[in-house]
Amino acid sequence: MFTKRRARKQAELHEELGAALRAPDAEVRRKAAIAAAGAGELQWALRELTRAVEREPWTEDFDETVVVGFVTVLRRDQGVRERTQRIFATHLDDPEGFVRAWTELTEDLGGGPAVREVEGELRDDMRARLTYLRDEGHAAEVLSGIGQPLTFARELAFDITALLASLVMRRNTPVPEAEANQVRAEMRAALKKALPHAPGSDERAAVLAPLTRTPAVRSWTDRARAGLYADEALALCAGGERDLVALGTEALAKLSFREVVRRDQVRETLDRLVAQAGRAAGQAGQAAGQSAGQAAGQEPRGAQQDQDAQDALDPFLLSQILACYSHLHVPLPLDDPPFDLFLDGLRHPDPAVRASAADGLDPIATGSPVEGRAVEGLVGLLEHDPEVDVRRHAATALRWLKYGDEQHSGIAADALARQADSPDPEIRAHSVADALQRGAPDAYERLLTGLESPDAHWQLLSGLMNMPGGSGFALPSRSVRKALIERLEALRATGWAERDAAAVLPDADDRAELLTDLLETLNDL
Repeated sequence: MFTKRRARKQAELHEELGAALRAPDAEVRRKAAIAAAGAGELQWALRELTRAVEREPWTEDFDETVVVGFVTVLRRDQGVRERTQRIFATHLDDPEGFVRAWTELTEDLGGGPAVREVEGELRDDMRARLTYLRDEGHAAEVLSGIGQPLTFARELAFDITALLASLVMRRNTPVPEAEANQVRAEMRAALKKALPHAPGSDERAAVLAPLTRTPAVRSWTDRARAGLYADEALALCAGGERDLVALGTEALAKLSFREVVRRDQVRETLDRLVAQAGRAAGQAGQAAGQSAGQAAGQEPRGAQQDQDAQDALDPFLLSQILACYSHLHVPLPLDDPPFDLFLDGLRHPDPAVRASAADGLDPIATGSPVEGRAVEGLVGLLEHDPEVDVRRHAATALRWLKYGDEQHSGIAADALARQADSPDPEIRAHSVADALQRGAPDAYERLLTGLESPDAHWQLLSGLMNMPGGSGFALPSRSVRKALIERLEALRATGWAERDAAAVLPDADDRAELLTDLLETLNDL
């Protein structure tokens, strides 16, 4: 009798939790997942939570969803936990093997079928996540945890790795074929509408913006949709017609800024465009007798080929190519980056190319063999370029480069310090932000002075938010904290966030959020 009663209550609990795991409210689902993870029937909990993760709707904070219950229940069964840890340990440098082993596990737990062919976006996304785990040191903890009790450090590493694996699988959900055809048609129509407008124009950007910016309503298929958009842009680049290639590359640059997709295909396309331009310039030079040192029929190589490409490529197209290379490098460093293309770009006669080259040297030059040359070139632009936009990009790059050499870091710091009285407010803001980051004695005094203006540049606020230690930064005194709160409250009272209506990044909502976050952080100190 008691056995039947317990079974009935267990079935009722399963039915209740199963319904809650499908509730429209994310918080209800999260709490149900936590409860399910502790339910008596382990195999039921493993199956239901695996399926719940696979159908979880989009959310900005994936770690606050049903996945919290899923990673908990993975730890409940010793066999499942150790199998999971072996996946983490064995495939740390093998994204394809990781995906296959992980999805074989989730299939055995009751989820969807395992993935056998791992390529493209799924492979690249998983590789980037595994690289992040290694860089953060979590992977080493996982490796040492097989067959041992879970300490806090190992438990944290286990949870983060399982969470990221689930996130990668969820956000690489394929688009159904009918929707895919609609996405392709949307991109083709947008490209056709954008083509008559001038490259880089506001009119063209307005046409492409709905497809190349983060959508207002997010979906797990956003990454897959971006890949389909990129396919159409790549097709334009393959055609060879000058106007179409420029449009395709511009679209790729905008897409890659938001979401790096079709990484291998984009890299191949960029390399091909540069090589073609280099060959064309080299052949023209030979025909005119300008390449006496080159044997007949021999293609220019290395730095000379990059210089030839600089000379032959349309400046706008070159600026977009540089932007694309930079965007590709951010989530996962490129093998053999085109260093000379960027360094030559710093000296290009067109300011758009110089700005793009400066912007791309962070992160391209970070810790590279050309870091010193990059710093020298960026300092030269910051101090002598006639175009303020180029100087701004140089200041941004010098501020954010993660220097591998202390001497280079010191040169950059000195150059930014010399911009304390720059007539441009953005450059002054970068100078203050760098001073804050480095702990300069007068940094807070300069920050407070800058915040006195109702038109204070947003980079001043960003500089404070990006202090060492993140949101846990320490201020030099209570009086500085009080003064900062007063300045920020005054900015909010003047409608600072909404003042720059033309700004795209950050927009009014982003600026308001930055201001609110800073005030909350300061008030909590």
